[in-house]
Amino acid sequence: MNSEPPSERAPLILLGICGGIAAYKAVEVASRLRKAGCEVHVALTDAARAFVAPLTFAAVTGRPVLDRLIPDGSAAGDAAYPHLYPATRADAFILLPATANSIAKIARGLAPDLVSACALSLPADCLRVCCPAMNVEMWRNPVVQENVRALEARGWIRIGPESGALACGMEGEGRMTEPADIAERALARLRAPRPLAGRRVLILSGPTREHFDPVRYIGNPSSGKMGRALALAAAEAGADVDFVTGPVADENLPRGPRIEITRIVSADELLAAAHARFDRADIVIYAAAVADYRPAAAVGEKLPKTDAPLTIQLEPTPDVAATLNTHKRSGQVAIGFALQTHDGPAKAAAKMKKKKFDGIVLNALDALGGESGSYTWISPDAESEEWGTLNKTECARRILARAAAALKRI
Repeated sequence: MNSEPPSERAPLILLGICGGIAAYKAVEVASRLRKAGCEVHVALTDAARAFVAPLTFAAVTGRPVLDRLIPDGSAAGDAAYPHLYPATRADAFILLPATANSIAKIARGLAPDLVSACALSLPADCLRVCCPAMNVEMWRNPVVQENVRALEARGWIRIGPESGALACGMEGEGRMTEPADIAERALARLRAPRPLAGRRVLILSGPTREHFDPVRYIGNPSSGKMGRALALAAAEAGADVDFVTGPVADENLPRGPRIEITRIVSADELLAAAHARFDRADIVIYAAAVADYRPAAAVGEKLPKTDAPLTIQLEPTPDVAATLNTHKRSGQVAIGFALQTHDGPAKAAAKMKKKKFDGIVLNALDALGGESGSYTWISPDAESEEWGTLNKTECARRILARAAAALKRI
């Protein structure tokens, strides 16, 4: 990595260009990044050279293009090690168009070409961005999805793919995100402040299931998408994240080297897992949709269906937030959520006071299970803020920003 901090020099960005029809769009990405003041380098696979000539990238970036894993015998200095330099000094590495082949190689730690070798040589704190582009059926293939999740688990940021008309004539997911969006989002991540560096965030997420027999349970349709967005936003802000989640789909789990995932099923398990991690947390976010009631007794075998009505005696589940927040230490911030169908602000404010939250997010029914929703932020010492309809990523960033500000005030 360069010895100077990024704030005092131009960020060094290495583009890894793969062999796909969208490779021509990478030229615009390189141009936009250079115009934004970045030092842009390009590495090409052999297949990428069939789509865009190295000279094109050299003209756009103003720098020689790396296009061979084994240089000729006249190469000296850094040029003799194209898989190491500038990769080992990069602030960001952007893989585009990220083909199924390139994703698989990098996910499995293989380096048969220059781009995949560069990807293995990046410094630990390098921002890694993957911009997939491929046929819709290839994108949906389970092994491709498995490889994408492997990259995300190692801290790669995925941008796209988008849905639309594909070069092969099919319609669906697989279009590479537009160059302007890729450049803007990569720069935003690269330049983003890290207000939670050195902090630990505990996030409780997803639904709980309260079983009355081995296959049937009382639960709710929480998807865990809000918790996932919060975990990724916290990691983006520099925090280490303890993520405790009820049963959700794998695609709704956050992936990253700063995120430790603990899976639970019931409210009791959620409370136990959260209690074990509570003391070390600087911020605790209660985004889990905990079932309010559970069967008073569960049976070990599946209950047979009969024509007679089934009566199940219910009892309240433990109040996870109220229980944990009785142990809240000085300097610790707790944020809650409230979903109400009527009289929302008043009920959310009462819940905040009762459970000793430092702020609470009121969300409407439209947020349950979706990608976006309507949100209101309520704090103990200020008027409520109507956020309106937001996607969950933006909502999560706003919540973390307010939690970080609360830490500063304590």
